[in-house]
Parts: sequence; structure tokens; C-alpha cells
Amino acid sequence: MQNKDNKINGEQQSAERQNATVQSPTTKGKKGFSQYFTATRIAYLAVFTALAYILRMPPFEFVIFPAVDFLKMDFSNTFVMIAGFALGPVSGIIVGVLKELLYALTFSQTVGIGELANILFILAYAFLPSIIYIKHKGIKVVVLSLIGGCILQVVMSVPINYLLNFPFFFTMFGGTWTDGMEFYLSVWYWAVLFNLIKAVLITVATLLLYKPLSRLIKATNAKFASVGKHKQANG
Repeated sequence: MQNKDNKINGEQQSAERQNATVQSPTTKGKKGFSQYFTATRIAYLAVFTALAYILRMPPFEFVIFPAVDFLKMDFSNTFVMIAGFALGPVSGIIVGVLKELLYALTFSQTVGIGELANILFILAYAFLPSIIYIKHKGIKVVVLSLIGGCILQVVMSVPINYLLNFPFFFTMFGGTWTDGMEFYLSVWYWAVLFNLIKAVLITVATLLLYKPLSRLIKATNAKFASVGKHKQANG
């Protein structure tokens, strides 16, 4: 009889432990959110977003080709890329999106369409290198992954400019969406060359900053990675 009672008590304790470990999706989501957006990470995100936003401001923009003078060069994505290396791909994308949202609220002349296009460019350029950097560190990997990001951005620029950017700019000046698409076809080589030069210049700027900041980037990246693993183990 005593053995039977011990067995029942053991089963009850096992069930209680299982119930204690089972969490609803909502609870898990809130826990994961709070673990990711720590005070330290938010502070880093704020700093990188501020630096990227400053470089995105009109005084730091310039035209490369008069044929497509509404496509302007800036170096703001340099800090988006640095944030991606230091904090991870999600944080890099967050910095890029926040930077464009701030610009849309303060300086945009395209009702947010130009900023939306830039966010799509950021996704194409920054996500791949920062994903690769999670597993493989070092300057060689950074260079190769950034080259891959450049190629992706240039490739993605074709449909984005053809279907979104150019048609929208034409509608702002009384033209039609179709007129904008036809205009892009007449100057597509300038637009592609612009995006190639922009991606290369941002890559060079990122590499110039990466070397002096490499210790900080690696230390920050390792810190957040170890904190995440520790919390997962305790969770």
C-alpha cells in the first residue's frame, strides 16, 4: 500500500513539474521579447540609430548622377551594418527601419515611399552579412559577406526601382505609374550603377570602421550571444 502511495505521489510531482515548465505561446513570446530587448541592447540600438539618422540627414546627402538626381547617396547604412555585426541581424534591421522612420517623419518628400524602398534595400544588403557573421568571424568573412550584400542590393534595386520608386516619383509630378516604369527602362543603367557605387562606398566605409571597432564589435557580439544562451539555459 505504501509503495502504491509513493508511486501516486511521484506521478503527481512529475505532472506538477511538467505543468510548471509548460508555458503558453503568449508567455513565451513576452519572455523572449524581454530577454532580447534588454536595457543594454536598447541603449546600443539608440546610439547606432542616432548615428545612422545623422548621416541620413539632407546635409550629408549628395547626388552621384544628374540623370537620376532624386537618387541620393548617403553613408547612414554604414552604422546599420556595424549594428548588424555587433548586435545581430535583427538589431541591424531595427536600426535601419528606425532610421528611415525618423527620416520619413522629419525630412521625407516622398510620403514615405522612398524610405520604404530604402528599407527594402537595407534588408537586401545588411541581412546576409550579419547572419553569416553569427557563425563566422574575421575580416575575410566580413569582406566576402559584404560583397554578397552588394550584389543582392544591386539585384533587388531593379524591381524596387522599376515597380515602386520611379513610378511613384512620376506620379508626384503629374505623370502616370506607367510613365515612371517606362522612364526607368530608359535610364536603368544609371540607376543600377548608382546602387552599385552606393553599395561599394558603404562597404568601404564599413570596412574602414570595422578594423578599429573590431574588438568592440566582437566583444559586444559575444556578450549578447552568451547572455542569450545563459537565459535560454535558465529558462
